[in-house]
Amino acid sequence: QGNAAFKAGDYPAAIGHYTAAIIANSAEPTYFLNRAAAYLKLGKNEDAERDCTTVLKLDEKNVKALFRRGQARVALQKLHEAEAGERVDLSKSASAGVKAPMSLFTFQQRWEQLESVEARWALINEIPSPALPALFQSSLDASLLSSILSTFLSILRSSPINAVGEADPTLSAEDMRVRVRAYLVWLARVPRFGTVVLFMSPDERRLVQDVWSAVGVGVVKKGAGAMAVEGDTKEVEEGRKAWGAS
Repeated sequence: QGNAAFKAGDYPAAIGHYTAAIIANSAEPTYFLNRAAAYLKLGKNEDAERDCTTVLKLDEKNVKALFRRGQARVALQKLHEAEAGERVDLSKSASAGVKAPMSLFTFQQRWEQLESVEARWALINEIPSPALPALFQSSLDASLLSSILSTFLSILRSSPINAVGEADPTLSAEDMRVRVRAYLVWLARVPRFGTVVLFMSPDERRLVQDVWSAVGVGVVKKGAGAMAVEGDTKEVEEGRKAWGAS
């Protein structure tokens, strides 16, 4: 019932159903996670942040909870907490033997099976940007990187799309630039990244230029919906140089 109400856009009713489910079983993180999504839709960011923190106490590996809590914190102008909180939770996962929310094999397999830009964008959003170096390690190749860049460029040129691959009128073009910019910054920190860029073809290099031209240079704006944010223009410029973008 909660999910049906959410899909129908009746977020208050969805919250009511999820709350009833929580009362019946407070050990199930999905109910808190879904209620957080409804709170975000209503702009109740403090409530969303609280529910996501509860989810992470129940399931510290929950990537969606990290993402939604980051959205809530950025909207609350808690930019440092949004970034620091994610890093702390990722380090906890790493200490428990989890370096990324999925293996590189799983990511590549799913990536190749997906055909639409929206579906691939949703897959990328399952991975917090700071987890990219751990995901790819030293196995990132130019072909996969080029495919990811093509997805970024298509996303930047389309109407705003949220983290699950759906059109979202509440997002702005700047929100999309912020999200892609964060992924570009962290991709540049993948081991052997410089070598991958060095062996890119002329067409792939043009694609790099096109993507960086589309995102521009900037910092996170108030209320932006990116979970893993770059701290300032210096980090963005360092990322741009690592990509060899002018």
